[in-house]
Amino acid sequence: MKPRVAVLGAGAAGLSAARGLHDAGLAPVVLEASERVGGRVRTDRAFAAHPVELGAEFVHGEDAATWRWIRELELATFRWGKQGDSMVRLEDGAWMTMTEARATRPDFDQTRSWNLPDEPPLPNESWRSYLVRIGFTPAQLRYVKRSWANACGESMRFLSAAAMLEALAGGWRDKRGDYRVLSGYDAVVTGIAAGLDVRTEHPVTRVERSGRAVGLTIADREQLEVDAVVVTAPVGVLQSNSIDFAPELPEGKRLALRGLRMGPVIKLVYRFATPILPPDIMAVYSAKVPPMWWSPSFGHPAADDRSCVWTGFVSGDGAMDLLALEPDEALERALDGLEAEIGERPEVLDAQLVSWPDEPWIRGGYSVTLPGHEGARALLAEATPPVFWAGEATAAETGAATVHGAIDTGVRAAGEVQAFLRRDRRSRDRIAWTAFEALHPTVPRSARV
Repeated sequence: MKPRVAVLGAGAAGLSAARGLHDAGLAPVVLEASERVGGRVRTDRAFAAHPVELGAEFVHGEDAATWRWIRELELATFRWGKQGDSMVRLEDGAWMTMTEARATRPDFDQTRSWNLPDEPPLPNESWRSYLVRIGFTPAQLRYVKRSWANACGESMRFLSAAAMLEALAGGWRDKRGDYRVLSGYDAVVTGIAAGLDVRTEHPVTRVERSGRAVGLTIADREQLEVDAVVVTAPVGVLQSNSIDFAPELPEGKRLALRGLRMGPVIKLVYRFATPILPPDIMAVYSAKVPPMWWSPSFGHPAADDRSCVWTGFVSGDGAMDLLALEPDEALERALDGLEAEIGERPEVLDAQLVSWPDEPWIRGGYSVTLPGHEGARALLAEATPPVFWAGEATAAETGAATVHGAIDTGVRAAGEVQAFLRRDRRSRDRIAWTAFEALHPTVPRSARV
């Protein structure tokens, strides 16, 4: 009889864990609280003539784990180089391409190249405090706020300096480029999910360990008993106590959850009546809010004359300020920032605000490590058999907050479950044989199969 394994969550981590278990000959069941698969991957196919990403959008770099599935599923991609295709508003008011800005403004280039002095962080130091201490100017701090910190998903005061330096040391630099999956990012998660037993609208509300088994309560009523479970719920969900663990989570897990934060991330997506910038420009690095704009229509073969989609991306304090407004008002306020940069107010045909903090089974954009809590990700990732842990928050700092990081943690958790089940099976066999020998002492040990 195959061991029964459950995976909580049908995002990239959960599906990858389930795929690994399935391919190893097990029969995992994936329990997803919402009505769809994908987690923080959500593709809209009705907004425009081409797919528009409301959640995760880019494959970061050329060596990300996501590429295994892109190649296996034969999905086409488009590269965003972030150089001549991107416009930057400099602190002195200049308006130039990323290539020009980096070549002519050393203070700006340092916030892209991250050639920092060999200065270790202080205990409990925030990213902002660290940058001030090593000599970043107020203008450079504003560049970091607009770009790096905004992409990290939270304000600089909530970012651990040690964690940020670890991420940078591991290769977090924009020179590697980002790639868009032209058929939609959901094609990746759908491909991973193919053939798996995925049950949507099955929120697990209680995880109870009892001896060698794990009892799961689904929607406060249905019961399921398994031999092992992989938890991939986002940090925001775990912190909200939406899932009751019995016995209580060990101190290491509670410490990890105190050290991580789910940053507020929103997207404001517009379809304009006409192009707003020259056809070779894909992105705007703005001095306003939102500080980041890009066009999903850029370079897309399915785009037509009616397709002029731009996405505003904002996190941290800027996101919270917009979320304090009604959605229509927030969309207008964000458009004010774009108008200030391009010199005219585009005609809007359609628009929507996507608030990830308001998603009940997500509760934020992605995780960040708080100052003084370095190592929280490793603590959250640590296996507590028969309960195992995956998700972007359990990735190393170099992979956290990414789809490929989530995929990697799912693969890792699947391996941990398989090793546990093998050990558990051997342990059960030894116990059974010992009991058999007690009842049948004359049967030779060589008769054991």
